[in-house]
Amino acid sequence: MRVAHPWLRAGILVVLGLLAGLAHAQAGAPLRVEIRKVAAAPWHQHIQVLGRVESADDTVLEAPLTGRVLGPFLPPGTVPVGAVVARVKVPGIAAGIRAAQANVRLARLELDRQRLLAGRGLVARQSLDQARVRVQQTAAALAALERQQAQSVLRAPFAGTLSYRVAAGTVVYRGTPVAMLQGRGQPWVRAWLTPRQMRRMTMQVGIRWHAGTLQGTAAVRSLGRSARTAGMVPVYVALPAASGLLPGQWVSLDLSLPRRPAWRVPDAAVVWVGSHSELFVVRRGRAWAVAVRVLAARAGMSWVDGPLGPVASVVIAGARRLREGVAVLSR
Repeated sequence: MRVAHPWLRAGILVVLGLLAGLAHAQAGAPLRVEIRKVAAAPWHQHIQVLGRVESADDTVLEAPLTGRVLGPFLPPGTVPVGAVVARVKVPGIAAGIRAAQANVRLARLELDRQRLLAGRGLVARQSLDQARVRVQQTAAALAALERQQAQSVLRAPFAGTLSYRVAAGTVVYRGTPVAMLQGRGQPWVRAWLTPRQMRRMTMQVGIRWHAGTLQGTAAVRSLGRSARTAGMVPVYVALPAASGLLPGQWVSLDLSLPRRPAWRVPDAAVVWVGSHSELFVVRRGRAWAVAVRVLAARAGMSWVDGPLGPVASVVIAGARRLREGVAVLSR
């Protein structure tokens, strides 16, 4: 038979070659594959979560208002309960209080005048009621400013060791940490894990933390026993005394779970069948599929869990051409 087009002739030759190879395989001829004996390579699972610093006896004194922090600052060290730690001066609040006081005095004078006129029948009852409302409004405005000024004073809520976070004269926004008061307790971190992650957690899990330029190691303090917040379980992590972290601060935690048995194989050895994975193990010259679970994959290698045996010979090249029980020949 003559074929006019070279590309058509090449296509026919390829198809014929594939059919010949298939017939050869069906006849029992072994397929050439690359195999390797695998050894156990225990795998460390790392969980990275965010946690919040908490403490029963430690607290951060934050600026209640936006303004300038004024002294006199106390010397660092132990302070009694109720000690004035700092004041936050809000621009214009003193002038606002004086103006509000003048408005109250003026409203009261107007009320007295309306009462006198009402007693003589010269004004309507409505004018007297409006004067009373005006007194109440000005008094409420003055009280609000006075409460704001009272809140600008930071006092120690309990006896403890004081340390400042800003210098005197610093302009701060509302919520800015001004000072830290440390009591008897040490701070800890509370994080949340899924129930599946908690199944592998133990009190011996290694932990590293970092928050900005601060970093260090920590230990598990206690493990929660129920998932009460959005299906998550709490984990409490104890911090070293000199961590420098403040209650309310967010911290990144790296939890290193205990080593678990695993096998390290090239990614090419893993064959996916739908959502399941398997490896082909060579026994007595034939390939047999073994179901495995992929734990992790990194840099071209996979860590798998499955019944491979201590000295299994796994197909690492050509596995995707195999089927159960086919004869193979290593190359």
